[in-house]
Amino acid sequence: MLNCRDVAHEASDYIDHNQTGWRRFWFNVHLFICKNCRVFVRHVNTTKEFIRKRGGMPASEQEVKGVMEAVRKADSK
Repeated sequence: MLNCRDVAHEASDYIDHNQTGWRRFWFNVHLFICKNCRVFVRHVNTTKEFIRKRGGMPASEQEVKGVMEAVRKADSK
C-alpha cells in the first residue's frame, strides 16, 4: 500500500491518469482511508485546473536571464 509521501509525489500523475492499473488501485485505497491526502489531491487538482484555465504568462527576457543565472549559481555550489 502507498503512504502519504507516495501520494504527494504522484498526485499529478493520478490526476492526469498516468499510472498503471495497480498503482492507481493502491492510490485509491490510500485516498479512501486518508482524509489529509484526499484534501491534498483535491488542492493539487484545483491548482492545475486554475493554471490550465488561466493560460500561460510569457516571461520577459530579463526574467528568463535572472532565473538561468540563479540556476547556474546554485549548480556551481
